[in-house]
Amino acid sequence: MKLFWVCSTSCFIFCGGVKAQIPVQDEPRHKVVLENEYVRLLDGRIPANDTTLMHIHAANSVVVFFSKSKFGIQSTGEKPVIAEVNPGEVAYRAYGDKPVNHKVWDESETVFRFWVAELAKQHLGRDACSALSSTRAELQWQEKLVSAYKLRIDRGNHINLPKSNCAYLLLAISEVTFVDLLGSLRPLQGGDFFFFPPLSEIKISNDSREMATAVLLEIK
Repeated sequence: MKLFWVCSTSCFIFCGGVKAQIPVQDEPRHKVVLENEYVRLLDGRIPANDTTLMHIHAANSVVVFFSKSKFGIQSTGEKPVIAEVNPGEVAYRAYGDKPVNHKVWDESETVFRFWVAELAKQHLGRDACSALSSTRAELQWQEKLVSAYKLRIDRGNHINLPKSNCAYLLLAISEVTFVDLLGSLRPLQGGDFFFFPPLSEIKISNDSREMATAVLLEIK
């Protein structure tokens, strides 16, 4: 009975010669902060000079970087890779098509922070999303299930997001701005996020002292 219990846990151990593997949502430095039918959002925070456990990503994902950091990453059976990122950089990772088992470590003197947005849907539905045309929304890339935009809103300005059959996930990079959702004004600071279900009427305004920046994911 004791042996069965040990082998049933998701700890990083050996059982009968097979190494147990940890899904990313169970890795201690990744915290699930949102989960619905469109997306599961994990807030990743790795302290300076710290390393995650080996963990598996098995869903197609968008990675959004919040901190200016230098970090290392190593997948099973591969050599380590060192990279540097800046706040607001965004990347698509097809982990659902090709799962990876890796560890990540922080080579900076501050916390390495990022978000991992796992896409819940695996196939396109009937929803159609038209590309945003605002000069304050810069398209970064488009994939079948998600498009990524970088928002830049000058002080005193705003952007209206069109009512859409698709959902939006807003990830704030800079300081305080405001989201007006159906007449309810909500503050949004750097490091915060906001999920908008389909058919939402959305206004994002900037009342801070500097330009407001954010990453906007349009999820089909």
